Amino acid sequence: MRIWFDADNGPHVLVMKPLAEELTRRGHTVKFTARDRANTCELLDMYGFDHKKVGGPYGKSTIKKVIGTLKRAAQLKKAMKNWKADVSFGHGSRSLPIASKLLKVPSITMYDYEWVSPSIFNRFCKKILIPDAITKERAIEAGIDLNKIEFYPGFKENLYLNDIAEDPQIAEELNLKADKIKVLLRPPATTAHYHNPEAEEILNALLKKLLNNPEVQLIWIPRTEDQNELVKGNHNAKVIIPTRVYSGPQLILAMDMIIGGGGTMTREAAILGVPSISFFRGKRGAVDDKLEALKRLKLIEKPEQVAEMPIERNRSTQPAMEPGETVQAVVKELLSLKFYEKENVPE
Repeated sequence: MRIWFDADNGPHVLVMKPLAEELTRRGHTVKFTARDRANTCELLDMYGFDHKKVGGPYGKSTIKKVIGTLKRAAQLKKAMKNWKADVSFGHGSRSLPIASKLLKVPSITMYDYEWVSPSIFNRFCKKILIPDAITKERAIEAGIDLNKIEFYPGFKENLYLNDIAEDPQIAEELNLKADKIKVLLRPPATTAHYHNPEAEEILNALLKKLLNNPEVQLIWIPRTEDQNELVKGNHNAKVIIPTRVYSGPQLILAMDMIIGGGGTMTREAAILGVPSISFFRGKRGAVDDKLEALKRLKLIEKPEQVAEMPIERNRSTQPAMEPGETVQAVVKELLSLKFYEKENVPE
């Protein structure tokens, strides 16, 4: 089979890497397109995946996102029309299912935050893969088409965290000190449609607490360049802004704690057994609820909770979670699409 992967965001590269490797091992051919934002292309380069760069940031407003999605769908169609893919795969990419429909290619999407708008996926995807932490009842509430849902075991992070090992070069390059408290802080995605300004209030409280602590080395991982303004100036803490792209999981293993405005890094840390705190203020997802119930993720909902939050070296005794069979389960669903006939859609 010829399988088309579309990496729409940086974290999607890690999700797709083991799938692409397993499919290649089985004799299938894979090809990547990539949206040029959030280090997506840099990560594909780092892992040695050839890719076509298609599109970039859309902007913050809803109308810009809609126009950007449709424009990129047209660009994807043009970029891939001669490759004749048998199936396409994305992790929440909205342009991909539209482009795939125009190219008569059956498409499958995978995502783990149930409160994103499902309309494009319901209409244009053959299958929607979601983790089994999301119940059928929750999926119905979120408006996901039950006829297209396939549940996969565990968490999406189980796809690629099975064989992660700490890289001592990271500590050396970032000049991390063994006697300091190494805190990785990831601000919220302020341009995302689900962003809640309450997260920025919590971020301000976090920065005040962390930047005033001389025992802290704050590793700041901005989502956009302008967020670096938030940590400029003289502080008691040492602020470190990496100048190159690192493997997120390996960066996490070099830390004492991870704090994020939601998203993949806080879940990766929780699964790897590193103390993890999320101050995501969008609608809570079932995956975060499950990790909180397992006491692997701490959720902060208001600035007042920051004062009570301990800042200390990693005292976690939790081991990494068992890897499970997530890769094989997702690959099975991908390959099953070869039985769909290509759709009779006009050029």
